[in-house]
Amino acid sequence: MKARIIWADPVRDMFLLLPGFEQEEILTRLEMLTHFPQMYPVRMKGRRFRRHRWFQAGNWLVYYRVIDNTVYIRGLWPSRIP
Repeated sequence: MKARIIWADPVRDMFLLLPGFEQEEILTRLEMLTHFPQMYPVRMKGRRFRRHRWFQAGNWLVYYRVIDNTVYIRGLWPSRIP
């Protein structure tokens, strides 16, 4: 059974402002999450996204949580600060 993907509204809005090639990189990884939602590591340090799973897609880190069979996209963060 495929997991559902649910975006937090502000994260979705930010995602839609990204260039198309960056959106594609993120969407490719999200497609894998629908089959294997717990495939990425859990962040154990820090305040903001502690206990969230995460992956890097291009220049972005995507933070998410898995509850039951649903993936909640909770954060989109630049992997490098310019």
